Amino acid sequence: MKRFRFAPIHFIMVGIISFGILALFLRVFGDTTSTLLAILFILSFFVFLLIYQEKYHEVDELEQIQYVNDQAENSLTSLLDKMPVGVVKIDEKTGSVEWFNPYAELILTNEDGEFDLELVQQITQTPFQEVGSYAVIGSTRYSVSIDHGSNVFYFFDASSEYQAAAELVTTRPVIGIISVDNYDDLEDTVSDSDISQINSFIANFVAGFAEQHAMFYRRVGMDRFYLFTDYTMLDRLMQDKFSVIDQFRTEAKERHLPLTLSMGFSYGDGNHDQIGKVALLNLNLAEVRGGDQAVVKENDENKNPVYFGGGTASTVKRTRTRTRAMMAAISDKITSVDQVFVVGHKNLDMDALGASVGMQLFSSNIIEHTYAVYDPHQMAPDIERAVERLQSEGMTQLIPVSEAMTMVTKRSLLIMVDHSKTVLTLSKDFYDLFQQTIVIDHHRRDQDFPENAVITYIESGASSASELVTELIQFQNSKKNRLGKMQASCLMAGMMLDTKNFTSRVTSRTFDVASYLRTRGSDSVTIQDISATDFEDYRAEHELILNGRKLLPNVLLAIGLEDVRYSTVVISKAADAMLAMSGIEASFTVALNKKGYVSISARSRSKINVQRIMEEMGGGGHFNLAAAQITDKSLSAVSQRLQEIIINELMKDKETEE
Repeated sequence: MKRFRFAPIHFIMVGIISFGILALFLRVFGDTTSTLLAILFILSFFVFLLIYQEKYHEVDELEQIQYVNDQAENSLTSLLDKMPVGVVKIDEKTGSVEWFNPYAELILTNEDGEFDLELVQQITQTPFQEVGSYAVIGSTRYSVSIDHGSNVFYFFDASSEYQAAAELVTTRPVIGIISVDNYDDLEDTVSDSDISQINSFIANFVAGFAEQHAMFYRRVGMDRFYLFTDYTMLDRLMQDKFSVIDQFRTEAKERHLPLTLSMGFSYGDGNHDQIGKVALLNLNLAEVRGGDQAVVKENDENKNPVYFGGGTASTVKRTRTRTRAMMAAISDKITSVDQVFVVGHKNLDMDALGASVGMQLFSSNIIEHTYAVYDPHQMAPDIERAVERLQSEGMTQLIPVSEAMTMVTKRSLLIMVDHSKTVLTLSKDFYDLFQQTIVIDHHRRDQDFPENAVITYIESGASSASELVTELIQFQNSKKNRLGKMQASCLMAGMMLDTKNFTSRVTSRTFDVASYLRTRGSDSVTIQDISATDFEDYRAEHELILNGRKLLPNVLLAIGLEDVRYSTVVISKAADAMLAMSGIEASFTVALNKKGYVSISARSRSKINVQRIMEEMGGGGHFNLAAAQITDKSLSAVSQRLQEIIINELMKDKETEE
C-alpha cells in the first residue's frame, strides 16, 4: 500500500481541528482536569504525527536512492551493451573472465564464433599502463584502458586515430640534395663532347629515379640536384637501403666513369628553410665521410643521422684549390687569436704527432705563441723517442697538457688533428677550456663532433693527417720558419704508418708530399730508429697473430689472451700483418690494452668497410682502417659482439651485390 505523506496543509488542518476540540472541552466541561487531559491528548497526537513523518522521510529517501541506483545500473548496462566499447571484467584472484559486454564478444571471438578466452588472457596479462596502451586484435588497433579498482578492461577502436597520426607522420615534407662525386675531375680531363654525354647520363639517371619515386626535382648545377617529396617515399628509400647509390655506381662503372653519388636528406614538421639547411649539412657529412653514400637526419637537434651506402673506399678527391682555400681560412683565423694549441688523439701515434708538429710550425709562421701538446703519461716507446729528438732539435714548441691547461685564455684556439671526436681527443678537460676549434682530419666524420668547430678540414680521401698538414705548409710557403729535419721525419713517419709504407691508400698527391718532405730533410734512418719495434712488442704481436683464426674465408680475427695486456701499437700492427696474408680482405684484432679495457683494430683492402663495423662498436675511422675502444665490457663479450656485427654486415653486402 502506498504510504501517506503529510503535507503542511495537513498539519494546519489538524491544528484547527485540535483548537476546535479544545474550545469545545472548555465550554462543555469547564474544569481544569478535563482541559489538561484534552491538551495531553492533542500534544501526543502531534508527537505521533512528527515521528511518523520522520520515519516516512527516511524510508522515502532510501527508496529514492535505490530507485535511482537501479535506474542508473539499468541505463549503464544498456549503454555498455549498445555502445562500441568492449568491456571485460576479470576476476582479480583467478584471472578468469567474470563478465563481458556484447561488443567485447564481437571483437574477441575466434573463427568458430566462440569467445576467445586465451586471447583475452593474453591481452589482460600484458603489463599495460593506465594510458597510452594499445592492442592489435585481428586487423584493428584498440586503445586499452584499465580500471584497476574494479579490474575492468575497456577496448576503444583507435584505428582512425592511429591512421590519422600515421598520415600526419608520412606526409611530413622531405628535402633531398644529390651531388655527383668526382665530377670536377672529369671536367678537367675529358673533351667537351664527352662531358655532354656524361651530363646526359647523369640527368637521365636522376630524372628516372625521381619519376620512379614520384619526386619533384630540379638541377641547380651540373653535378647537383634538389629533390622534394614526403616521408612516405623517404621511408621506402631507407627500407631499400638507398640501393640507387649502388645502381648509379654500377652504371657509371659500365661507362668507365669514376662517378658516385652522395645524398643528404632531411625531414620535419614545417620550417622548410631549416629542413633544407639540415639536408645540406647531411650532404656535406656524406661527402666528408668519403662519398658514395646517403645521410638522413630529421630536423631535430636531438636526433642522430642515419647512414646508408659507403660500400666503396673514399672516392671524393680533394682539389688543390680547396687546399689553398683552407690554408687561407685557417691562416685568417689564427691571426685573430692570441695562442694556438695543437693536439692529437689519445695515445698519440706517429701520424697524430707528425700532424701536431706540422700545424705548430704552420701556426708559428703567423703568430708567436703556438704549441704542440702531448701527454707524457700516455706515450708509446716510438712517441717517446720522437718527442726526445724533437726537443733536442729545439725547433718545435712542445709542452705537456698539464702545463698547457694553465695557459689557455678566452681568445685561445685549439686545433685538433687526426681525429674529429671529442671523446678521442688528448684530454677532454683541456678541450672544454676552448670556445673555438679547428678540425683537421682524414677519417670520416662521425657523431660526437666538436660543437665549437669554426673551421673543418676533413678529407677522407687523404692517406693521413700528416699529408694534409704538409700540403697546408707547402701552400703557406713561408720563409719565416721552415721544416726542420726531425719535423719532416715525423711527418714522413706519420704518412708511412697510415699507408703501411706507401702500400695502401696512396695517391699521386701522397708521393708529391713525400717528395717535398724528402727535400726538407726527412731521413729514413731516423724514421727507422724512431719506429723500431721492441723485442717484447714484436713477440706479443706474433702471439696475437698466432691466436688468429678465419672467421670467414676472407676475414681473419685474432683475440688476445684474457690475462695479457697489449699496447695499442702491437694490436694495430697485428691487424696490419694479418691483412698482408693471401686471400684476406679484412682483419680484426681484439685485446686488452695497457689500461685494462678492450681495444679493437680493424683493417681491410678495398671490399669491406671496416669503418661501418667499428662505428657499430662505438669507434670509427675510415673505409679500410678503423678502431674502437670499449671500457665497460669484457673481452669475451666484445669479441662475441664483434663477430655478430661482422657476419651481419658482410651478409648485408652480399645481399646488396645479389
